[in-house]
This record gives sequence, structure tokens and C-alpha cells, in this order.
Amino acid sequence: MVLQATTDTGEIVKVIANDQGDLTTQSFLEQQTTGQVKLGTAEAAAVQGGEAIPIADPNERLGWLFQKPVADTTKFNYFFYGEGNQALTLDDLTTLNAIITVDTYTNPDSLVFFNIYTKSQGAGDVGPPAFPYHSRLTYGLSAGQHVVLGESIQAWSIVKPINHPGKRFVEFNTKSVLGTGLGTEEIWYITLHTDSAAPLNTQILVEEIGYSALGTGISTIEPINVRLGLIA
Repeated sequence: MVLQATTDTGEIVKVIANDQGDLTTQSFLEQQTTGQVKLGTAEAAAVQGGEAIPIADPNERLGWLFQKPVADTTKFNYFFYGEGNQALTLDDLTTLNAIITVDTYTNPDSLVFFNIYTKSQGAGDVGPPAFPYHSRLTYGLSAGQHVVLGESIQAWSIVKPINHPGKRFVEFNTKSVLGTGLGTEEIWYITLHTDSAAPLNTQILVEEIGYSALGTGISTIEPINVRLGLIA
């Protein structure tokens, strides 16, 4: 069994005992698994999911740069969850996070959002036949949050993670649900998006995407923390 607690800043930490029986805490993200995906590889194509192909930033910032030079439905849609030998449920998921930089802003459609799709159950699905998910949960920018152009920020949803060095937290917890969205539903995909209605000249840099999980479905194993670096 994994014991957990919540700090004053809202971070979920593991409670552990030393040989003398004293209790201490340890950040789950100290155990994180970090991978990298490089543009032009098969792995990058899988993350991009058939949508717009990003480019390297001409100013040599880290990450994948999305630009929209034409007023059309072009968007990015980065997939960053892959099921292993055991499915995660919505109740298992604790945090979504991304290191992003918003370079232009016209209206709320200029921003990113997170989507979680749950697996088809054969009845009551709300996704189209070509993409038959049971429920879709969307997390957008929370009210009162401030996005500054050109600032590299840590966007997060659900539960606040530990701070990335030098990054300001920006909360994305305006939640909408299509379908039932029950906690027991198994996760199919997790994605970071721009909107197909994003205005002309939308420009967003994504350096890192990830998630953390700790819940009833995985309580007998170490917590899961995935951070995927996007390399140009």
C-alpha cells in the first residue's frame, strides 16, 4: 500500500518511514520516467497523430513549434499516453502537465487544452465511428489565470504538480465532459491540442508533455510519472 499526503502547496507526496520509524515525505516526481521524441522519427509521427507537423524553432528554443500561417482548420494534436500491461482509469489520473510557450494571442482559441478519451464500451459511446471513444474530458484555461506572450510556463490540470525549475504554474482546470466521464472508465488516449478554430498566425511552442497517476487501479505499485520531452 502506498501512503500519500497533500502539502500546503497542493502537491501530492508519498509518506515513507526510515529505519528509526520517523515519517518523511518524497515527491512522486522524484521517481519520474522521462523520455524524448525527436522530430522526423516514427515515434514523433505517432505523437502527432496525423495532424499538423511541427517545426524546429528558428530562435533555437527547445521543443516543437506549431505555426498557423493560413486561416484554415489546421491544428496540432499530440498524443502522450500509451497503455502498458494494465489500463489506467480516470480515477487513477492525478495530473496533466505541459511546458508550453504561447507566442501569439487573438482570442481563447489561441490557447491549448488537454483532452482525455476513454475506451469504447460498445454502448453509450459518444465518439464518431472513426474514433469511437466512450467519453471525452476537456481541460482548458482556468478563470483568472494569466498567460504572457513568450513566457515558458507549466500548464497543469487536475492536481497541481511540483514546479518545474524556472517555470510559472498556469492552471487549466476549466472542465467539460462529453459522455458520462465516470471515474471507473479506462483511459484510451490523452492529448494536448490546439483548436481547429485557432486564428490566423497562432504560434505555440511545446517543450514537454506528461501525466501522473496514483489511484485505486495502481495502488499496489509505484506511482506513475511520465514526462515526454519534444526534441526538434
